[in-house]
Amino acid sequence: MEAIILAGGKGEGLSPYSDKEQKETISLLGRMLISYSIQGLKKAGVKDFIIVTSQKGGKRLEEELQNEKEISIDIVIQKRDGINGAIKDGMEKVSSDNVIIAFGDIVAPEEFYVSLINAYLTSGAEVVVPLIPISEGLQTYGLVRLTDKGIEITKEGSTLALGGVYVVKNEEIADFLTYLQSKGNKLKYFIWSEEWLDVGYPEDIINGIEMMLRREKTRISDNSEISKTAIIGKKVIIDDYAVIDDYAVIKGPAYIGRNAYIGTYSLIRDYSSVENNAIIGAYCEIARSSIQPYAEVGSKSYLSSTIVGRKAKVGANVITSSYPATVIRGRISKFGALISPETQIPHGEILKPGSKV
Repeated sequence: MEAIILAGGKGEGLSPYSDKEQKETISLLGRMLISYSIQGLKKAGVKDFIIVTSQKGGKRLEEELQNEKEISIDIVIQKRDGINGAIKDGMEKVSSDNVIIAFGDIVAPEEFYVSLINAYLTSGAEVVVPLIPISEGLQTYGLVRLTDKGIEITKEGSTLALGGVYVVKNEEIADFLTYLQSKGNKLKYFIWSEEWLDVGYPEDIINGIEMMLRREKTRISDNSEISKTAIIGKKVIIDDYAVIDDYAVIKGPAYIGRNAYIGTYSLIRDYSSVENNAIIGAYCEIARSSIQPYAEVGSKSYLSSTIVGRKAKVGANVITSSYPATVIRGRISKFGALISPETQIPHGEILKPGSKV
């Protein structure tokens, strides 16, 4: 069975960050966001992938996915508008009778995808969908109510939502939500109440780091370089060739990526992720933040609940604050700043809570 992964959306909830970088290529614990969908489906037995993405996403995906083993990947640049257009672009490449349609911005365990395929194989249904229990008032793609005829798509008043990956027939689909609802008793669903995250806003990236690190154990590469005076706490992952300098403290849960550098006396804590080739200067404190690949943070900076984009440069003595907490989409959430890829933040800058640059 083939899989179409949709990875060409505008990512409006992450603007202006997403103006420069396709959302699905954001790094999360050393892997692109889309890689969680690929690995989950691969675990479920899928070997042929069609990725529908934008022009800005295509090049990065080709670079990052060229070494994937045991699977084939066909990258398609999206020509038609919206989700329905992306599905049509992907369907033109499908040759099997049934196909998986997956969103590339979902973070879930591999068991989530295995459960989908098992439900399809055992149910004999034409269409299978996972349903996710969500908080009342949370807006997402495809709220649903259960009826004796199947599912009913709704815009409010439900605590169930479509789970972002579906087994469907290889047939013409004019409007995806209408298509699902029209299947009636030919559609089967299962409830997935375990870990699952739809990444659409800055705070979702931090929540994704937390969700994935909770599943991890301490893992320190033999190829990393850690000073004898550094302090490494529990549930810390340190990848190949990372350098932890004198008196630095990594207080887990935390992730330090391949070739990353943590400067003297710096503190990395509370579900932070410093991705590959990122640089943290001396005397910094990084809390509940994501430092994307090749980003640089100058000495004596304090970043809280912040995303620093790929190749962005944050000057010395920069402060981002997530206090006070705000209510976002019905949830209490802390959000410091969203710093777009390749953006430069001057020395000594203080960014107010919720800043987007």
